[in-house]
Amino acid sequence: MNESFLQVKNWLLSSGIAISSPNSSNYGSVHSFYNSKNSSFGFLYPEITGYYIDTLYFLFNLENQEKYKILVESSGNWLIKIFEKFGGIVMGIENEKPIQNIAFSFDTSICSSAMLKCHAMTNDSKFFKFAKNLLDWIIDGSIEEDGTILPFYDLKTKKFSENDQVWYKQKGCLNIKTAIPFFKFYQITNSQNYLKIAEKISNSYKIFQKSDGSFSIHENSSVINLHTQCYALEGLLFAFHVTKQKQYLSACEKALDWSVNHMENDGGIRLWFGNKYNSKAIYPIAQLIRLMILFDSYEKKSKYQQHVVKLMTFLLTFQEKSQNPQTHGGFYEESNKSIFGWSRNHKINSWGSMFALQALSWFQNYGKLNFEREIEYLY
Repeated sequence: MNESFLQVKNWLLSSGIAISSPNSSNYGSVHSFYNSKNSSFGFLYPEITGYYIDTLYFLFNLENQEKYKILVESSGNWLIKIFEKFGGIVMGIENEKPIQNIAFSFDTSICSSAMLKCHAMTNDSKFFKFAKNLLDWIIDGSIEEDGTILPFYDLKTKKFSENDQVWYKQKGCLNIKTAIPFFKFYQITNSQNYLKIAEKISNSYKIFQKSDGSFSIHENSSVINLHTQCYALEGLLFAFHVTKQKQYLSACEKALDWSVNHMENDGGIRLWFGNKYNSKAIYPIAQLIRLMILFDSYEKKSKYQQHVVKLMTFLLTFQEKSQNPQTHGGFYEESNKSIFGWSRNHKINSWGSMFALQALSWFQNYGKLNFEREIEYLY
C-alpha cells in the first residue's frame, strides 16, 4: 500500500498532469487525464485544479514540506486568473479558450473550498477574499428555495439555468457537496448566514434519497450514479461533522449500506444503475473507500472494513505500473462492458488518482484516524 501511495503521489507531482513550469501561462493548472494510447494530455480543468490544491494541502499536512506551498500558490493564482478572464470557473479549457461558455456551481464550490486551503497554507488574504467571492457568486441566483442548486451559469446570458442535454446540466444530488465551503466559511467567520445556506443545501438530500438508501441522480429519477451519490454523501458527512445532526449521518449510512449490497464479486460497483451504460469507474470507488473509513472512524467500529478491503483490491487493479513517467502510478479512469467482456479505457484520470491517494493513506491507518480531524482534509 505504501508503494502504491508513493507511486500515485509521484505521478501527480511529476508526470506533467499538473503544469509545474513557472514559464508556462498555465502554471499551476491540471489536465483532466493522460491518454496512454495517443500519449496526450486532456483539457485543462479548473475544478480539478481545485482538487489538486486540496491534495497538496493534504500532503503538506502529512509531510510539512515547503514545496507544497509553492505549488498551491501557483494553482490558486491560475484559478483567480481564469475567473477574471472568463467571468467564471469554466468547465474546461483548450487552446486558451473555454470548451463551453458556461460556469458550473459545483465546480465553483470546489474551487472556493480550495481557496480557503490556499489561504490557510500561504496566509495570503487574496485567497480568502476570492473564496468568499466564489461563494457569493453561487448565492447570487443559483440556490433554489428547496435547497437544490441551478447547475450552471451562462456566460452570455448572465443567468443561472439548467437543461436536460446531459446529466450534469440538471439539478442533482451531487450539489449537496456544494454545502462544504459554506460550512467551512462559517467555521472560520462564525457567519450564521453562511451556516443557514449550508444547512439549506444539505437538507435537500430528502428530495433525492430513496427508501432503499440510494440517491437519485435527479429529482424523481430512477437513475442512480455512484459518483454523484458519493458527492452527496461527502457533503452530508461534512454537514454532520459541523452540525452534529444525526439525520445526516443516518442518511450516509443508509447509502453506504446500499452500496455494499451492490458490490460485485471483483470488489467493484457499477457506475450507473437504471440506464444502458455498463461501466465501473475508479473515482467513485476511491470516494466510497474514503467515506467508509471516515464513517468507521467516527463510530470507532469496523463495520465496513471487510468491504473496504475488497474495494481497495479492485481499485489497485487500475493503477498503472510501467517505465513511462507519464503513466506510472496513475489510475485508469474506468472499464466498460461489451459483448467481449470488460475492457479498460486508455485515460489515466487526474481526480480519480487524487481521490485514490487519500484513500490509500487513510487505508494504511484504518482504525487509527480521528474523524473530526481527518474529515477537514476530505476533498
